[in-house]
Amino acid sequence: MTASTIMERLKSETAHYHRQVEQNDYAKAIMSQTVSLEEYKQYLEKFYGFLKPMEEQALDQPFWESTGLDYEIRGKAILLENDLHHLGSSEEDIAQLPRCEELPDISSPARMFGYLYVIEGSTNGGQIMTKRLSQFLPIEAGRGLEYFNAYGAETRTRWAEFTQQLIQFARSEEEQDDMVHTASETFRLLDQWINTKVN
Repeated sequence: MTASTIMERLKSETAHYHRQVEQNDYAKAIMSQTVSLEEYKQYLEKFYGFLKPMEEQALDQPFWESTGLDYEIRGKAILLENDLHHLGSSEEDIAQLPRCEELPDISSPARMFGYLYVIEGSTNGGQIMTKRLSQFLPIEAGRGLEYFNAYGAETRTRWAEFTQQLIQFARSEEEQDDMVHTASETFRLLDQWINTKVN
């Protein structure tokens, strides 16, 4: 297997699910510059409800240390918390946010990297979102836009580092299959969660 094979598979075999998640009402409103500050906050709350329990699960996995991933760098929930604080949420508000219960299986390193392919990959699109949002909402990179601007100028470097780590856990066809399946499930379940109306 060449190093590029798994990246090509991930890109092509998850393309349908990737497109689907980008078509949610929040994302479309951001790109058309019609999203309100309150709707933007709701969008961040949705991401938090998905990412926070996933990060807790990831850190609980017995193989976490062997992945070579640095939670101080890759953790996104703290960025969402910072953004929500900036937008007026208290610690209690954040603690009470609804959490997604139908989550992808990350019980092996290959599955976890499949999940993270989606989350880390979104930092590339996050640069476009950051630029668009800062044009019409009273937020900027360090004030309300930490999640979408997760790595800032380091985005390409961080992505390259991550893909090298991912490739190490895609040695067999079974590991590749697990990765692609989990990435697809992550896109699907995230899209489902974002579009779920919470009372």
